Amino acid sequence: MTAKEFVRKILVSSCVICTLISVFFYFIAAIVNNGDETLLDPAINLRQFLLILLFSLLVALANRLLAYPKLHIALRILIHYATLLAAFLIVFVAAGKLKISGAASLFLSIMIFSVLYAVFFVAGYFLLRLFGALPNKKNEEEPRTYRSRFR
Repeated sequence: MTAKEFVRKILVSSCVICTLISVFFYFIAAIVNNGDETLLDPAINLRQFLLILLFSLLVALANRLLAYPKLHIALRILIHYATLLAAFLIVFVAAGKLKISGAASLFLSIMIFSVLYAVFFVAGYFLLRLFGALPNKKNEEEPRTYRSRFR
């Protein structure tokens, strides 16, 4: 894969993730405001959108790490989780100035992130398996053709 293809895949993936997160926040704002939200009164401001875009870029990079085939799958998942947790803590907690005070609040936010990671990871895995993006492991071997050994 060339550098141009790699950058293109990262940018496309981060734009899709950013769009999904932004639409999610708009739906949450519409629910909280009882449908009074209009397009002229955005649910997120520019600074928040740029933080979401940065987080989406880091998620896309972490997803590329998850697809690296030379590492064991458990190690890839652990690196993916640690990368996403670091991205969440740096982007939203530090730069986003979430009001997390004390170790208990930080621990709670890490636990909530871990549960959400597990839910999304399992759901994503099964969706990818359902749509055929992941290869199925066959329990039975394909029948081999008979080759005579005595010819």
